[in-house]
Amino acid sequence: MQTVTLDPSILILAALACFTGAYVQTAIGFGMAVIAAPLMFYLDPALVPGPLAFVILAMCTINGWRFRQGLELKLLAPALLARIPGSVVGVILLGLMSQQLLAILIALVIMLGVLVRLVDIALPMTRTNLAIGGFLSGVMGTSTTIGGPPMVLVMHGADMHRIRANLAGFFVVSSLMSMIALVGGGYFGQAQLLQAAPLVPAALLGNWLAVRTLHRVSKPVMHYGSLSLCTLAVIGMLINTLS
Repeated sequence: MQTVTLDPSILILAALACFTGAYVQTAIGFGMAVIAAPLMFYLDPALVPGPLAFVILAMCTINGWRFRQGLELKLLAPALLARIPGSVVGVILLGLMSQQLLAILIALVIMLGVLVRLVDIALPMTRTNLAIGGFLSGVMGTSTTIGGPPMVLVMHGADMHRIRANLAGFFVVSSLMSMIALVGGGYFGQAQLLQAAPLVPAALLGNWLAVRTLHRVSKPVMHYGSLSLCTLAVIGMLINTLS
């Protein structure tokens, strides 16, 4: 097992990645793992998925409480039920993948997230599509911490406030499912908790700042800036892992 204590420089950069990801996710309802995962994997592969999953759970809990009034549990039920077997499959994938394969999977999932943001695709929010989205979110979210793209694709055509509220609620439960699966699979324990603990305040600070400054940030800047950061992070991660 890799060392529990992170190098100070890595800790600072990982905290910055969590801060940025939390800011973006609070602003648009999606993006924490898409931004933070490749950066943290590049810094230290041990930070993904376990420690990052814990940070995401903490931040999603805050957002879920903030947007609880707009939550539609009946709408989300098929996605949440389907996410359970998806989480199991995600843990199985972790046991089968090398670090190189995990890096490639993370890259593919992130580029899917970028594509969802760039292309105006709106799937109907049927129970079947929500269930498929929930299952894929479970697979991807547990193995890479990036479970947002499938659900965003299904909800893409809805009102922004509805998307933000329901994604917030979905991510609370889904993040908890991933944590349970990771603990059960032996991918999260005391070592990962100690690595995650100093990163949680950075994510909560990003969340807090987003709530108070979002009205001052240009939407195009947020949109294309986060996509550019994702793309550069993926390229750097792949170069570092495959070289």
